[in-house]
Amino acid sequence: MKSSASSEPLLPQRLDLGIGSASGHRVYWNGRCLVWQRTSAAGDVLDEIELQPSEAAWREFWRELDQLGVWNWEAYYEPEYPTCGGTQWGVWIERDDRLLKSSGRDAWPPRFSDFISAVRKLIENLPFD
Repeated sequence: MKSSASSEPLLPQRLDLGIGSASGHRVYWNGRCLVWQRTSAAGDVLDEIELQPSEAAWREFWRELDQLGVWNWEAYYEPEYPTCGGTQWGVWIERDDRLLKSSGRDAWPPRFSDFISAVRKLIENLPFD
């Protein structure tokens, strides 16, 4: 019999993360592996690497997301003051009965830098900014 911890699904139904300004990065789950991309300002893929995070890495990622309270993020974040250009980001994660769809432009939820750190750990410290 499996323990409840080992029967917990570790893989997302959907994971699609993006961040950038003049250029950017995207991380997404394609159903068999995690894909990291470096993109141009026009959205063209400049580099792509397929990753297979370990079970331990996935467990740590989900634990960190829970601790950061990401499941309670607002749908959209924007600054209170007008900006030109800047950094845009988007997060779409579906796992079990949880859904997170959040994005922003030059504004971030609390502890967003910790979220970025959690993502970077999952993608073996590849750039994500």
